[in-house]
Amino acid sequence: MDYHVKNGSHVAKAFKVRGGHTVVPAGKKADLVDAKELTEEEIEAFEHEGVKVKAIGAASGKQDLTGPFEVADKGRGWFVVKRGDLEVTKSLRKEDVEGFSELSEEDQAAFIDLHRAE
Repeated sequence: MDYHVKNGSHVAKAFKVRGGHTVVPAGKKADLVDAKELTEEEIEAFEHEGVKVKAIGAASGKQDLTGPFEVADKGRGWFVVKRGDLEVTKSLRKEDVEGFSELSEEDQAAFIDLHRAE
């Protein structure tokens, strides 16, 4: 199972992954690949501690975050990168998304990872 973790707590959190553990430092974000599947109760317990855990990829029930992507106008000067109907970035200003379509697939993936929707 793959997860995106945003550790808003004041202490580092460790997660079981294939081959060991991954530690997410306090105040940091990380993607966990091949992590032990968490129950809803475990995810809720983390949330009470200020740690947001969200399933990503096919296991999340959402579309896989591979292209093709498009930049969509949300109005009032805000834009978002989408794949189909799924918004894959947070809302961004026009200057932030200019030239996105000309980026290589690898650079688009890096851009999306940097501006991931939460």
